[in-house]
Parts: sequence; C-alpha cells; structure tokens
Amino acid sequence: MKTTRFLLRPTRNIGFLSQTFHASCAGDHQKYILKVGTEIPQRRKWAKELHVFDRELAAYRLLAPLKGKYSPRLFAGISANQGSDGLLFLQEIRNARNLDQLRGLSWTKLTSAIRAIAQIHAYFWNSPKLKKARSLPRHHYMRAHEVKQNLPTFLRWAQLSPRDRALFLKLTSQIPPILTRFRKRPLTLVHGDLRSDNVFYGERSIRFIDWGLSLAGNAAFDLARFAGGSPRKPLSLLQHVELFKLWHSELLRRGVRNYPSHEAWQDYCDAVLLALTIPVTNGPTLAMFSNRGHKLAKVITNRFIFAARVVNYGWEDHAVRPIDRFKS
Repeated sequence: MKTTRFLLRPTRNIGFLSQTFHASCAGDHQKYILKVGTEIPQRRKWAKELHVFDRELAAYRLLAPLKGKYSPRLFAGISANQGSDGLLFLQEIRNARNLDQLRGLSWTKLTSAIRAIAQIHAYFWNSPKLKKARSLPRHHYMRAHEVKQNLPTFLRWAQLSPRDRALFLKLTSQIPPILTRFRKRPLTLVHGDLRSDNVFYGERSIRFIDWGLSLAGNAAFDLARFAGGSPRKPLSLLQHVELFKLWHSELLRRGVRNYPSHEAWQDYCDAVLLALTIPVTNGPTLAMFSNRGHKLAKVITNRFIFAARVVNYGWEDHAVRPIDRFKS
C-alpha cells in the first residue's frame, strides 16, 4: 500500500473546539486543510457534549452534491469519541478570505452572505436527506435550551443595566415555547454558527466553513445569528426587514413553497430571541479563552441585545411592534 506524506503547518486561526493545519504534498498542486480535535481537556468535554465532529461530518456529506459551491470539499473524514474528536481532510479555500467578527461586516458583505445561505436553505428545504443524516440533531440551536441554568453566571459576568438585565430574565419564559413552535416549522440544513469568521468571500463566490454546530431546523436562526452578531454597525429595523426580504425572496425564487412572509417573519422574530441566548450560554466561557475572546464576548452581547430590542420590542418606535409594522 502506497503511503502519502503531507507537510503540516498550523493555520493562523485558533479554533475553540478543534485545531486546523495547512496540508501540502510534494507534486500535488492542491492545497488542503486538516482539522482535528482540540488537545485541551475542557474543550474536548464541550466538543463531546455538542458532538461537533459528528455534526460537521454529516453536514459536509450532505453538501457533497453541491461540489464545493458553498463550502470546501471534504476528501476524507472520520468522527470518534462521540463527536469530541475526529479528522476532516478538506479543500483549502484559495483566493478568498474571511473577515474579523470584531470589526464586523459591511452591508454589502451581509447581503451577499445572506443570499448565499438562503440558497443552501432552499436546496435542503424539507429534504428527506435530512432524516437520513442521523448525526445531525434537530432544533439544537447552539445551547438555547440551557439558557435558564446558565443565566445566573452570565448576569454576574455581564454586569448589565437594569433594562438589559430584564431583557435576559424574560428569556427564561420565552425560549421554551419558541423551541416548541420551531419543532412544527419547516426543516432545512442550518449552519448554526453563522458569523463573519466562518464566511469566506471570494471574487465571485461565498463559502461557509466550520459546520460543527450544524443542525436540521429552522432556517431563520442562521439569518438572526448573522444579522444580529456580525454587522459592523447595529442594524435598524428597516435594515432587518430588508435582509429578511432578501432571504425570503431567495427562498421563493429557489423553489420553496407554502412559506408566506408573515409566517417567515414570525420565525425571524423568534430566532432573534434564540440568538440572544448565545451570549448567555457562551459569553463567559469565550471571555476566558483569550483577550480577543473577552472583547468578542462583550461585542456580541451588545449586538444581540440591540437586535432583540429593535426587532422584538420596536426600540425605534415603542408604539408599533415590528411584526405589525411589517404587515403594514
């Protein structure tokens, strides 16, 4: 049996639940990325709880028929130890780059990524392939279901104003019925961790990486996660509506049926509240990761607060709820 040797060097991006390397082989012009499990025990524990390698492997196998149009190609992969460890041998994305989430994205970058993710959503809309992907959990939106148990730690860390503290306290009663409603909504492949760090922008293409938190669920979560956490400047209600319309129109154009705008908008409003649980369940841990992690935890907390207030509570006009304004 012939043995192929690869030269490995670490990538400059430090993963939280994994580690990645550039891989090259003499005589092979193709460049690769090797992704393996983290060596840090506590992070391995989190990776096991979330089954990240099981989920990422399932997502890349689902995406394989698209031949690298929206994601890097997977050449080989294996998951081990209940998803806490594994090996993914991926195509390296060339002539494209991802942008720092701390800095945030311009409106043009936001809209182009939303249009691309909508095409993935449409492709897998209520697809029977999702049922066959057994490693892909259903309606597992980050750790939204753990908001109540994580809230005390978050509130001690965040030191919020009384108004913002009340916003988070309200989540404990809002999230369970939202998760119940979402179980009755259309299913598709959801990236689950859609943020600027995981989007590669090329001259004529957009591709998404890091599918370790992917799921079969409500597509609006990707939209809310991205629109709330990655813009350079906080979005107005009008801008949220414009992004929503762009996403919904792309779904319809790509063949999605029986998903009227009023139902989709309610899904989006609910998804914005689900996204608000991300700093609750991840913020304090991310802040301990590094100095950049601390800055990022603070930034995303403020961004998601702003998005929830604008979309769900009509921060710009307290007399009109966003859902009513959209219908008008």
